[in-house]
Amino acid sequence: MRTKDNLAVEKILECAKAEFMEKGFADASMRTIAEKAGYTTGILYSRFSDKNELFRELVEKGANELYDYFCFMQDEFASFPAQRQKTEMHSYVDGKVDRMVDIIYENFDAFKLIVCKSAGSSYEYYIDKMIDVETKNTVRFIKMLQNEGIKINEVRADLNHILASALFNGMFEVVAHDLPKEDALSYIKQLQYFFNAGWDKILGV
Repeated sequence: MRTKDNLAVEKILECAKAEFMEKGFADASMRTIAEKAGYTTGILYSRFSDKNELFRELVEKGANELYDYFCFMQDEFASFPAQRQKTEMHSYVDGKVDRMVDIIYENFDAFKLIVCKSAGSSYEYYIDKMIDVETKNTVRFIKMLQNEGIKINEVRADLNHILASALFNGMFEVVAHDLPKEDALSYIKQLQYFFNAGWDKILGV
């Protein structure tokens, strides 16, 4: 049986999600959230120290699951021998896309908040964190192949970052535009095909 405190927290989170969805993090009001939930601001602050903690409670589970899975993918791929990395540089990621889309759509409201409503919160740069991981691992991949004597072109740091940014911001457009999951999966795979072809040309592989 849910306790009164659990019911209060659930009601606060429900009202907080509606407030953040309507106004975004920066313009959302703790006072309004408390009033709509039927509690005083004192009760609200006794459970959540500030607006950012309240926002984090709504998005943290899904955000962490996707980020951790993405980092796991990068680490697993990095553990492969150099020749296998060259051979599977596209197919490995292609095989993981379904799970990434699953995580996003299992936590769709959380990602809607992150992608569209997080300005001013600690999640404002969530996508940038993933971009940073991608760019660092691209540099690692190129250096590893070069060290193994495998012919591959250098890529400018700024171009590396621009391409990673375009890919990841493009992927999260499925959330911004509320695409159905089936459409999102098709869109993201086509986006990957486009970038895969471009990377092959740039890297000379």
